[in-house]
Amino acid sequence: MKHCPFCHDTKGKLDNLWKLYIGIEGGAFYCHRCEAQGSWYDFKRKVGGHDHYQIKPPTNSYNGKNSFTSPNIPDQVLARSYISRLFNSPSASKAQDFLKKRGISKEVLQSYGVGSSVYKFPVGSEYKSLECLTFPWYLLRSDMSSDEFDGLVSRSNFSNVSNVAEVESLVSRIKVRAIDYKSLQRLEPAGGLWGLFGWHTIPSSANQIVITEGEFDAMAVYQETKYPTVSLPNGCRNLPVEIISLLERFEIIYLWMDNDQPGQEGAAKFAKKLGERRVRIVRPRAEESSKCKDANEAMLNGKNLMEMIEAAQPIQREDILMFSDLKDKVMHEIQNPDEYVGKALQSFPLLTKIIKGFRPGELSVFTGGTGVGKTTMLSQMSLDLAKAGTNVLWGSFEVQNTRLIKKMLHQFGRKPLTEISKKQQGLPALMERFSQLPLLFMSFHGGTEVDLVLEAMDYAVYANDASHIILDNLQFMISSSSTSNKYLGGLAWNKFDAQDVAMEKFRKFATERNVHITLVIHPRKEQDERMPLTMTSVFGSAKMTQEADLVFILQRAGGKKSIEVKKNRYDGTV
Repeated sequence: MKHCPFCHDTKGKLDNLWKLYIGIEGGAFYCHRCEAQGSWYDFKRKVGGHDHYQIKPPTNSYNGKNSFTSPNIPDQVLARSYISRLFNSPSASKAQDFLKKRGISKEVLQSYGVGSSVYKFPVGSEYKSLECLTFPWYLLRSDMSSDEFDGLVSRSNFSNVSNVAEVESLVSRIKVRAIDYKSLQRLEPAGGLWGLFGWHTIPSSANQIVITEGEFDAMAVYQETKYPTVSLPNGCRNLPVEIISLLERFEIIYLWMDNDQPGQEGAAKFAKKLGERRVRIVRPRAEESSKCKDANEAMLNGKNLMEMIEAAQPIQREDILMFSDLKDKVMHEIQNPDEYVGKALQSFPLLTKIIKGFRPGELSVFTGGTGVGKTTMLSQMSLDLAKAGTNVLWGSFEVQNTRLIKKMLHQFGRKPLTEISKKQQGLPALMERFSQLPLLFMSFHGGTEVDLVLEAMDYAVYANDASHIILDNLQFMISSSSTSNKYLGGLAWNKFDAQDVAMEKFRKFATERNVHITLVIHPRKEQDERMPLTMTSVFGSAKMTQEADLVFILQRAGGKKSIEVKKNRYDGTV
C-alpha cells in the first residue's frame, strides 16, 4: 500500500511510501517503516473500527512490535529451577519414570527445558497437589524491540544479571501437565503470552521448521532428525494468531499432527492459516498408521522419522482427483470408522447413536416451544463438546452471557451452586475447572445484524479455531430494516425473505469454514398448542429445514419432554 495508516507523517517523501505489505493468502500485514504488523483481522479492526470482535478469550498478548502489551511472565528463577528439580531431586522420581517410557534423551529434555514441579489442581470439589511436568515457552530478544525486551528483563527477577542487554531469552509462559491426570493441564501465568514449545532451540538461520501437535512429538522429531522442531500451544485445538507472525520467515513448514481425525482436521485448518503453498503435511503410510499415531509413537516403534518428513505432501488442492489421491484416506476411514463419526455427546448417548454425532461443515436447526428447555439442552451439549476438546462459540442473543454461564456452571458441577459454595474451595475449584474448557462467547445481546454476527464468527474461526457455533436465536438477528435496503434496493421485503437470506449465509459459512452451526429457530404459533410440533412448525419458509442437515424438535407433552430428530441427512435415521 502507498500509505501506511499506522505510520507517522511521511512528509510526502517517496522513500517513506509503499512500505506496507499485505499478504495475498492470509492477509497478514507488515510495514517496513513503522514495523506495525498483525493479522488481516487486526488490520480491519485498527483501520475500520471493528470493535465488535469481543470474543473471550484471549487477553494479554503480543502481535508485532507496535502492538505489544505488558504481559504477565513467570518467576524466571523458579521457572529455571524446575529443570534442575527434574534431574536432581528424589521427589521427581515419578516424572523421571514417566519420561523414560517416552524414550526422550536427557540431553534433548534439557535442551528443550523440560522440568518438574508440584502444582495444585481442582479435582472434584477440592484442590489436590499433583506431581507435574513443566514445558516452558521462551520469548527471544529478536521477537520484539530491544527496549521492550529490556523492559521485561528489568521487571523480572534475574538475580545474576548486571546488564539487561546480556539476556537473550525469557520464559514467557509455562505449560503444566499433571503426570497421573493427562487432562489436567494449565498455562502459567493465566492471561500470559502465547508461544511455541521449543522456540528457543530454532536457529535464526533456519528457513524450514517442523510443527507437531504435542511436546513429546517435537522432542522425538528433533532427537531423531535434528530438524528444527516446535510444538503447538494447544495441540490440534487451536493455533493462536499471535504466534503466526513468528512463523512468517519460514519457507517450508512441516505440520506433523496426530494421525486421527481431530489431528488431520487441525492440519488442514492450520495449513490455511499458515499459507497452504508453504505447508507440508506429515502422515504415515496407511499400512503403518496403527503404529504411528504421532511422532513419539513412531519413534518408539523404530520408524524412520526423517523418511516420513521427506515424504510429506502439500494439501491436495486439485478440483479433479483420482482414486490414488484418496486411497490412503479411504483406507484410514475403513480401518478406523469410529474416528469419522461426528463429535459425540456424552450426556445424550441415545441421541448420539441416532445422529452419529455433530460433524464439521453441517448445520443443525433446533426448535421447541417457549420454556421447554432449549437453552438448557444446548448448554449441556456445548459442555459435552467442550469437554471433548471442541472449541465452542456461543452467540446468545436472548439470554445474557452471565446468566448462561451460571446455568452452565450448575450443569458442569452437577450440583446446585449454593451447595457447592458451602465448601471452602468448592466454587473456586469449580470455576477453575470450567475456565479450562474451550468455550467462547460473543458479546452481542438482543437484536443484531446478521452480517455483524458473521464477521464475529469469521474472526473466532480464524483467531480461536472455533469449530462448533451455537446461535440462539435466528429471530433476534432478523430485526433491521437496513438489511432489506441492502439486498432488495428498498423493494417490498418481509421477515421470511430476511430469514431466507440469513439461512443461506449461515449454510454457506458452515460449508466454506468447515464448522458446525447449531441454529435455534422459534416455532410458529400453532392453533392447538397441545399438538406436537412438526417440521412445518419451524418458523419461516421451507428453506429453514431444507438447508439444514439435522433438525431437532424439543417436544413437551403430558408433563414429559423429549427430543425428536426430524431430519438426519448424514445417516437417515430419525
